[in-house]
Amino acid sequence: MLIKHNQQIASPAVRRLLQPFSSKERYHKADDIGEGGLSKVTSSFDSHLNRIVAVKELKGEFLSDPDLLHAFITEVKMISYLDHPGVVTVYDTHLTESQQVRYTMQLVEGQTLQAFLEYHIQPDVVNENYLSDVISVFTKLCETLAYVHDKGVVHLDLKTENIMLGHYGEVMIMDWGNAYLYDDSLYKDYVRKFLKDESDAQIQMEARDTILGTPLYMSPEQTLIRNNLGPTSDIFSIGVVVYELLTGQRPFAAATVEEIVEQVRTLDPPPVHELNPDIPLRLSNILQKMMQKAPGDRHQSAHEVLHDLQAAQTSGQAFPLWEIAAGQVIFHEGDPGDFTIRIKTGKIEISKQNQGARQVLAELGPGDVIGELSVFSDMPRTATATALEDTAVYLMRSAEVNAEMDKLSPWVSQMIHALSNRFEVLNKRVMELENKR
Repeated sequence: MLIKHNQQIASPAVRRLLQPFSSKERYHKADDIGEGGLSKVTSSFDSHLNRIVAVKELKGEFLSDPDLLHAFITEVKMISYLDHPGVVTVYDTHLTESQQVRYTMQLVEGQTLQAFLEYHIQPDVVNENYLSDVISVFTKLCETLAYVHDKGVVHLDLKTENIMLGHYGEVMIMDWGNAYLYDDSLYKDYVRKFLKDESDAQIQMEARDTILGTPLYMSPEQTLIRNNLGPTSDIFSIGVVVYELLTGQRPFAAATVEEIVEQVRTLDPPPVHELNPDIPLRLSNILQKMMQKAPGDRHQSAHEVLHDLQAAQTSGQAFPLWEIAAGQVIFHEGDPGDFTIRIKTGKIEISKQNQGARQVLAELGPGDVIGELSVFSDMPRTATATALEDTAVYLMRSAEVNAEMDKLSPWVSQMIHALSNRFEVLNKRVMELENKR
């Protein structure tokens, strides 16, 4: 059987099928993609699997530098450790015949977030879905960071140039050369599952005296130290990225790096809703919290940001049910307007005092809303509401009303308040005219 098997392998048909896998050169350069100070990226054709991949290569002149070589190897190990749709997939790491170290990875076809922004801030470009597009990108970035941080990794160079938008909705965080294991115990637990000697696969994070990153997007603490940074630093940077997307301008901008760093540490940029009136206040508040100077004042995880982001987009929360007995007064004329109600079952009478006599204005039933004008206008109640029979209503207090209003663009909220005030004034004039008859 062994002889027969070897004969099959040696057959021309088998040799022809295996020939591509025995070739010395697997990757054939297709095009240049980009080049940095230490490395360059090209697209190449993988002759083993017949696909286009991205190839990142440390420049030859740096191969003799142990620190730079170590950083390059650490980068590829870091990316390989992260398995998420928002992180580019590494396929292979190898040495070429000329002893150049390279790794191949998924080629993301699309545009950078920077290119996306530059296109949409042009005066003649109109995108009615721009806000929802930005929120979608924001959400996917936070989902990726939630995963990355849960693995004990921080990126530390998040910016519009390092985020790719694929043609099919992908949002991918690129360039992990500055990433850091803020909690290496999670990585150690990971390698212990597969290797008896975990030292063979350690990601050795060396302390660096030099502060790396992009000052325009750095957190205040990142401008001071390189090590001991955690998820809150990435959260600050994503806040800066989304701030720029929503306003078309960077929160920190100056002529020199020193001035930018000083602004990052001390300047509180104006809230985004003040620069763009179409931005809901709740969304603006999320970014303001993400960009607080002290790490402890920010969201402590990307999960928290996602929770607030979801709450800012959803309405119709479950308001408490209030059961009211027949004859009970719900509110009196002249009371402060600190809540509004929506009738579920039963009937409510609306009345007011007119020259000392009680005047019935209306009887309301299921589906009707009562007391909303006083809540919106901050004026006292203009009438008395009394349950005519056992009644059940949904109760929404003024704080909850304002929370729902904050999900709208500020100008919409202002319009509703203005209309409510005008309606209250008009209502008073009508009642005054009726009293004079």
